[in-house]
Amino acid sequence: MPDNDPRKLIVIGFDDPLKANEFLLAASRLQKDGKITLHDAVFIFRDAEGHARVQETTDITTGRGAFSGGLWGLLLGTLLGGPIGGLIVGGASAGGGALMAKLVDNGIKDEKIKELREVVKPGSTALALLISHLSLGDLQRELARFPGATLVESDLPDAAVHAVQTALEAPATGLD
Repeated sequence: MPDNDPRKLIVIGFDDPLKANEFLLAASRLQKDGKITLHDAVFIFRDAEGHARVQETTDITTGRGAFSGGLWGLLLGTLLGGPIGGLIVGGASAGGGALMAKLVDNGIKDEKIKELREVVKPGSTALALLISHLSLGDLQRELARFPGATLVESDLPDAAVHAVQTALEAPATGLD
């Protein structure tokens, strides 16, 4: 069965969390320039003792979904049904918002993030990007600016993976 989803995952490992943040800024600039479409970005930090921490950039947590749903429900319920209506609709909306956040995952899947937590080396940071409409040449130029970064995982086509690995292995060039 062919893969019809144009979104692809690329995971880059960095020895410094600041470099991972800088690369996310570079990817955001590529998106602004129309060279890439960035759907989600997730940082996986792993300290020297091996404890992992994940920072998602776009997924709605159940708490945020409940808060948002409850707030809107309280507002609309109060306007339409008074204080009692506000409490009833607010409570129902909070539950619905939490459920929706739990069921809908538009970004990098939670199972994949859990898997990546185990793959990232202690003392390093990985940045997982869910991308589409990729300008490989522009991505290569950005990656070449980050010596020491490594390709942890990707579901890009083999030729694109080779191009990314070549860009990461190339010595950094530019004006210093």
